[in-house]
Amino acid sequence: MATPPFITSLHRPFNQPLKVTRLVCDFINEQKKPLASSVINIEFYFHLLDELSNLYAKNAIKDFTGLPSKEAIVEVIKAFELLKKPERIEFIKDAVRKKNKSALEKQIYSTYKSASYYVNFTKDKLGLVDKNNTLTEDGKTLLAIESSFTNYKQEEKDFYYKKLLEVDFLLLITLCLFKRLSYEYKFSDYIENQFDFLDDFYGIRHFNFTKSSLENYNTVRNFWLSTLDLLDKRMIIRKNYQDVIHSNESYSQWYKDLIGKFNLYVGDKFKKEQLYNSQRSVLEERYCDCIKEGKGELGFVNLYDLKEGFRMSFETFQSFVNKYYENEKRKKHIFFSNIVSSIDRRKRFDIRGIPVLKMKIK
Repeated sequence: MATPPFITSLHRPFNQPLKVTRLVCDFINEQKKPLASSVINIEFYFHLLDELSNLYAKNAIKDFTGLPSKEAIVEVIKAFELLKKPERIEFIKDAVRKKNKSALEKQIYSTYKSASYYVNFTKDKLGLVDKNNTLTEDGKTLLAIESSFTNYKQEEKDFYYKKLLEVDFLLLITLCLFKRLSYEYKFSDYIENQFDFLDDFYGIRHFNFTKSSLENYNTVRNFWLSTLDLLDKRMIIRKNYQDVIHSNESYSQWYKDLIGKFNLYVGDKFKKEQLYNSQRSVLEERYCDCIKEGKGELGFVNLYDLKEGFRMSFETFQSFVNKYYENEKRKKHIFFSNIVSSIDRRKRFDIRGIPVLKMKIK
C-alpha cells in the first residue's frame, strides 16, 4: 500500500493557528483579479497588518499563539504611516535583506515572515488557494462557514479535520496513536519511539527528521489536536472523528494499515524496549547500592553482586549486560575487569567476547 500523505515540514509557531487560512482566503476572495505569485506575500502582508490591528482593537488579548504580537503590529503600522506604498515595500525588502537589523527592522522581518508562512500554509500545504492564486472549492467552502477569529464552530473543526486527513493523514494519526501509547504506559517522551516507528515501517528520513525537528512538528500538530478537540481524556480519537475516517474508503484503508503496523511495533519492539528500560534502571540502581555498601573496588562491582537484583539465568543476564553495554556506551563510560583480589572460581561472563567478572559504570 502507498504511504499516506504527510506534510514534510511545519513552522512553529506560524503553522499552529488554523484560522490564519481564513485570513488568506478572505484576502484572495477580495481581489478583483488574481495576484501574481511574486507580489502575493507582500500584498497579503499589508492586509494582515490591518486585520490584526482590528483584531487586537476588539480583544483584550495581547498575544495569540502563532500570530505577531499586538506590540509588533502597532510599531510596524506606526512606522509605515508616513510612507507611501513603494517606500513601504522598499523598507520591507531592506529589513529582510539586512543581517544587522534594528529593533524595528526585526519586527518588520518577523511580521512579514509570518505573512509568507500563512500564505504558504493556505496555498501549498492545505490547498485552499490554487497555483493561479484563486480560491479552490475547499477555500470557498471554508469562507461559507460563518465564524469569528477567536472561536471554532464544530462545522469549522470538521472542515479542518478533513483537510488535515487529506494532506497529513500519516503523521497526524501517528501522533494520536503515540499520545495514546504514552497515556497507557505512563511515559511522556515518545519522540524517539515515534521516530523509530516512522523509520522502521515507512522509511521516513528523507526530510531530515531529528528528535528536535520532530518535536517542533509535534508542537504544531498538538496545537491542532487541541484546537479541534480531537482526543478524549484517555487520548483516544473521538467517535465523530473516527467516523470520518471509516466513512472514507481511502482513509479507512490507510488507518487499518497504520493500526496493523503500529500494533506490530508495540508488540515486537516497544514492549521489549520498555522491558529493557526497566532492567537498565534495576541494574544502575543495584550498582549504586553496591557502591554504597562497599562492594565496589575502585568503582568495579562484581557482576554476580549485580545479578542479585535480577531473576535471570546466567546466560540471560550475560546477554542483558552485553545489550546494556552496546546501548549505553555512547552515553556513559562502562568498563569491565577480570582482576580479583582473592581467588574466585565462579564462571566468568562473556562480555564483548572477553571473560570478565567486574563492571564499572561512570
